[in-house]
Amino acid sequence: MLKITIFIGAIALISVASFGHDFYKYKHSSDLLEGLITIDSQLHSEFFDTNETSYPWYIIEKHDGTFENTLSQEITKQDQVPIEHTSNCISTHQGEHKMDFCHAKLGTDKLQLEIYGGLPSFASSLMIEIWGSKFSCFFRAVYPAPVKNLQWKILSKELTLKKKNLKKGERLYAKISVKFEESSTYQGKNIKRKYTIKGYLKPIIN
Repeated sequence: MLKITIFIGAIALISVASFGHDFYKYKHSSDLLEGLITIDSQLHSEFFDTNETSYPWYIIEKHDGTFENTLSQEITKQDQVPIEHTSNCISTHQGEHKMDFCHAKLGTDKLQLEIYGGLPSFASSLMIEIWGSKFSCFFRAVYPAPVKNLQWKILSKELTLKKKNLKKGERLYAKISVKFEESSTYQGKNIKRKYTIKGYLKPIIN
């Protein structure tokens, strides 16, 4: 049976170790809900017809056509190539922000998509694992504050694909909506908050 693993999130280019914890791992997340994938051949969004691009968040194009790396590192040829916006998701975690990019990779028995955006202000990820017609979700995030007992629990989820049995070179079209609860201890106080991630995806599968 084909197993599909979907990663949604921010690729943190900053050192997670600098925050003094290992919460940027999916082991701190749980999903006890049964989820069924929906296949809708008529799935559509205006985003599917767009062709917006931008440079990596740390690259600035100057008026004279030259580039600046805000991380004070050498600028590579890859840095100068605009990246297609293959995700149009909105996350409310730590403040509402867009997640504009999605990378898709198909392995022998699974498909991986990783959606990221919002850096350098935001760094978080949502992983979705699909097997057959079912799927599970797991969240992770980087925290600048010294929180303890950080956990995420999936409260509700919906995933719709335009088609199944996808192959390399094809463009995947999907709609995702996930609600989760975050619990933590900060300065001796137990805190619980609820967040959502929802939107559309259209990466080309590698």
